[in-house]
Amino acid sequence: MSRQEIEYFGIPIEFELTRKQVKNINIRINEEGIISVSAGKSVPVEDIRAFVESRAEWIIRNLADLERYNSAKPDNDIYNGKKLYILGNVYTARVEEAKKDRVEVEDGIVTVYTKDTEDSERMIKTYKKWLVGVAEPIFQQLLEKVHKQLEGEGIPMPEMHIRNMKTRWGSCKVSDKVVTLNLQLIKNDIACIEQVVLHELLHFVQPNHGEEFYVLLEKYMPDWKERKQHLEEKCKDGIF
Repeated sequence: MSRQEIEYFGIPIEFELTRKQVKNINIRINEEGIISVSAGKSVPVEDIRAFVESRAEWIIRNLADLERYNSAKPDNDIYNGKKLYILGNVYTARVEEAKKDRVEVEDGIVTVYTKDTEDSERMIKTYKKWLVGVAEPIFQQLLEKVHKQLEGEGIPMPEMHIRNMKTRWGSCKVSDKVVTLNLQLIKNDIACIEQVVLHELLHFVQPNHGEEFYVLLEKYMPDWKERKQHLEEKCKDGIF
């Protein structure tokens, strides 16, 4: 492993280079913001540095997202009186001891029943599992709705995954026909979630964020900017 550094318009980008038996040059950024690059032993350092420079905007954007997330320090505990957000609505958390871990909602109260009210990790796991169950049919319905709207683009119906991601609202893997949506999206209203679904599906047509991508985004959702801004403003706090 060796340390390398490039400069992109005056911004230094330091990365760790590891030589592996791989065909492509790969870049990863971990939760601490460390940039790792792997490449084959025969790939010249100059080519690797040029590749990193070609991805500089992506690297800087992801580092900024990561810094924003870490500085926000979301409140990820479950306790009595905590405010929880589901589909744009505000609920109040209540914790009660019970023989079986479960979650129930009634009259604006989300009650987390648990065998151990002192075990925060257990309550978070119970709430997260329940929240995935809430999100899954809603996300799937929106995926099918938007996919139908894009019928003329010839996009294959992808498989949907849900993950609790720290720096992305969604992602897509065109080769595997998979769209992954951030569980945190369930905090906001349907219009905001729909914007993310459209964004990811359009990557099956335009993989990059070039001009043609945004032309399509404007075509199918003229108010996407307003929806995205609302999403960024409202999804600042942790849901757990």
